[in-house]
Amino acid sequence: MDGSRWRVFRDPAGVPHVQAEDIEALAEGHGAVTAHDRPWHLEVLRCRAEARSAALLGDEHLDADHLSAAMRVEETARRWWAAAPAEDRAFMAAYSRGVNQALAGAWESAEEVRTLGLEHRTPRMWEPWTPAAVHIDTHLLTGSLPEQLWRRRVRDALGEAWVRVLDAEAPRSAGSNAWLVPGHLSVSGAPLIAADPHRIVEESGPYQPVCLSAPGLRVRGMALLGLPGVPHFGRTESAAWAITAAMITTERLREITVTRRGGELIEFASGSAVAETQVKLASSAQRPSRRWLRTFDGLPVLPGDERFEARVADLPEGARMVLTLVCSPHPAEPPRALHSCRGLLTATTAEEVVEAFDGWVLPANDLVAADRHGRCLNTVAGIYVDAQGAAATASTKEADTLTVRANQRPEDPVDSSYRLGCAPPHRARRAEHLLSEAAGRQGRITHDDLIAAQLDTRLEAWPGLVARLLTGDSPDGPMDAGTQEMRNQLLSWDGSMDAGSRDAVLFVRWRDALARQFLHDPALDPLRAASGLPALWAPFIELQPRVGLALESLIEHGAAVGLDPAGAAHRALRELVVQEAVETATRGRPENGAASPTWGERHSFQPLRVHPGLTPFPSVAVGGDTDCLLAAGTIPGCGSACLRVPAARLVWDLSDPAASLWITPDPVDRGRLGSSPMQRWARGELDQALPWVPAGGLASTAGSGGVIDLGDLAPSTHARLCPVRRAHLPVIHEWVSAARARFWGMNGLSIEQVGAVYELLDSSLTHFAWIVEIDGEPAGIFQTYEPHADPAGAAYRVEPGDLGIHLLLAPASVRSPWLTPVLGAALMRAVAAGGTRRLVAEPDTGNTKAIKRMESMGFVLGPEITLPGKTGRLAFRTVDSSGASVQPSRRGG
Repeated sequence: MDGSRWRVFRDPAGVPHVQAEDIEALAEGHGAVTAHDRPWHLEVLRCRAEARSAALLGDEHLDADHLSAAMRVEETARRWWAAAPAEDRAFMAAYSRGVNQALAGAWESAEEVRTLGLEHRTPRMWEPWTPAAVHIDTHLLTGSLPEQLWRRRVRDALGEAWVRVLDAEAPRSAGSNAWLVPGHLSVSGAPLIAADPHRIVEESGPYQPVCLSAPGLRVRGMALLGLPGVPHFGRTESAAWAITAAMITTERLREITVTRRGGELIEFASGSAVAETQVKLASSAQRPSRRWLRTFDGLPVLPGDERFEARVADLPEGARMVLTLVCSPHPAEPPRALHSCRGLLTATTAEEVVEAFDGWVLPANDLVAADRHGRCLNTVAGIYVDAQGAAATASTKEADTLTVRANQRPEDPVDSSYRLGCAPPHRARRAEHLLSEAAGRQGRITHDDLIAAQLDTRLEAWPGLVARLLTGDSPDGPMDAGTQEMRNQLLSWDGSMDAGSRDAVLFVRWRDALARQFLHDPALDPLRAASGLPALWAPFIELQPRVGLALESLIEHGAAVGLDPAGAAHRALRELVVQEAVETATRGRPENGAASPTWGERHSFQPLRVHPGLTPFPSVAVGGDTDCLLAAGTIPGCGSACLRVPAARLVWDLSDPAASLWITPDPVDRGRLGSSPMQRWARGELDQALPWVPAGGLASTAGSGGVIDLGDLAPSTHARLCPVRRAHLPVIHEWVSAARARFWGMNGLSIEQVGAVYELLDSSLTHFAWIVEIDGEPAGIFQTYEPHADPAGAAYRVEPGDLGIHLLLAPASVRSPWLTPVLGAALMRAVAAGGTRRLVAEPDTGNTKAIKRMESMGFVLGPEITLPGKTGRLAFRTVDSSGASVQPSRRGG
């Protein structure tokens, strides 16, 4: 796939690498490949942002369209785009241009379009500001607005004392883990970042793994679908960043009392008019739906449900009612609202990452950033409302110790004062414990430690809560034998929510019963009344899900408002015993010792389809739970359905770009690995994150053990390449320690340190090392690398078939003077047989002998480049399929 100034390669997992001539062409290619891969989802997102989704998805989406229209999503996006600098506008416009180039062709062939019979429907063109509109609309419900509406509802219905009791301190629709390991604790000696955003996954998910490269930049990251760049999770050659929801107050609610005077809706206190406009929202039926959009004092009025809206429209003369305004702290025309989409692509330091986020508007995120020089920073990116109700931005802090951000409330009282709906501290404490334990045990934190922590399934708080509630006598009298047996089984549960656990199933059934006990308590009856808000708000403000999310708070603080947590726990236990007895009587006991279901069998994950007419995706068994580090979330009392999950997992290693890893739960297989990303995600696997370009190599014979026969160099003189083994280390150490090998970069290293380097190469999938053997005797070291996986590949335009090489021959005293040219010819034949089209080298600029030797062998010199530890001189040699030299390329990449 390519355009006029960009082209796309795909790695074995199907992840696109957009390679472009400049940053604007890069955005265009990014838009095009996104439309090619996900045309249906892009159209859904655009329709939502433009308040047109009901026409595509069904009339049950009319309320969401009404909210998007009322919150002026598209108008806001236009203002943001118009206020942006010319470079940022061009970047956004190029992305939209790329979407438009590919969308029409991809639309008709999309599986979803054909299934729904929508081939005749022509998608609307993306405007330059459409990416901003998609971004704003996607995050309408991920800020603090849902939490503020819930707290207001509790306060109005039950009083202030109940707010703490029904406070879940848990993220509703978005959250994540973002951890930063400074270099002094890292196995690589450079900072490590690990992250996994927890989101509801629709279709292929909200994140798109993508690699982006152009002159002067090479980036890998998780793009937000519909937005260019990688503003949430990314890694350049020398800097990296990750975010997690800051759980911060991002808007304020303001109530106004209105009345009708002379048929006009006015604010009662001031007498000022409330602006009203009736709009027609497109629907799946033939006739549009008429809805009212209202503003006062320049602020949008939050739409209500059908009954509420009818009350406003039919409000009698002189009657009064209360409307809710949404007050945003954001400037109307922020010049850098989305600057980070472009600015991050060229960031080289942690400071430049933070600077790129200066002016970012929403969502407000906890940001961790680091660079290969060891600098580690933490801040909040975005504008929020402080404790005094004013717009504010956060300061930046050094992060020179293990930094774990998991949506928990900060310890600093000032920082905590403007946080809202934070997660309980369990996830953060568990991550700190696991990673600190690993550092204490082995002195360093490894990639495997980070991944193991991301996959941890211990539900930290609940074993203690179970013991507290169920230990001792029941307040309702003695327990029978069956109840005692079930209680003992619950008390022996160790908190594991592993997919294979059966005790986890019992715990969840009891927890669901406990949630129902609280739910049916008469004290909560005032919250059963209609909220006056549309159904789309139900997960955030209706009683059943909120009681489930607030179970820990109900247990901790319920007694203060007259609830009986221990009594509810024992009643839930008896309810479960009766339920099991009924199930046994109905279905009979399992035959032949059949085991009860595991948690993974009950708790499977299946990405949502946004249209009921689409074929469901397959499901996969997963472990974890809402407050596990593996936050595969359920809502207690609402069954075992897996709602929010880690929508991506990643590890960035600042020591080596090729050491970074990622995965998403995408159910669509676009690669060549024989499994979808979702299947590998469910198994806890991660893929290597590389800006992939098909590389050259060396041909080896099957069953040769990696040995490559180079043939006869002269009569009775035979050569071959043998993989470096431990037995080779003494001679290698002797060679690389000599003064003549100072440019090899290993002078002064011990034999153990040299061995560690070659052990690392032996485990690599992209860098390889061989001993050159002449008639069975070591005569040199030959190393190759795939440029897309090496820092050198960021310094020039990598072409298909490129192969990087390093060659160190044994001292002249132990080899024949004629060896160099004939060995060079033999190596050329070997790399040509492996599909290599061009050799790439980057000798140190001070190594004049090597540079002259390369020129004599037909290499063409390119520019000087800065690499870790040296300044190199690029050199290229093109070969034909036979290995013979052809006219060298003089483009220098």
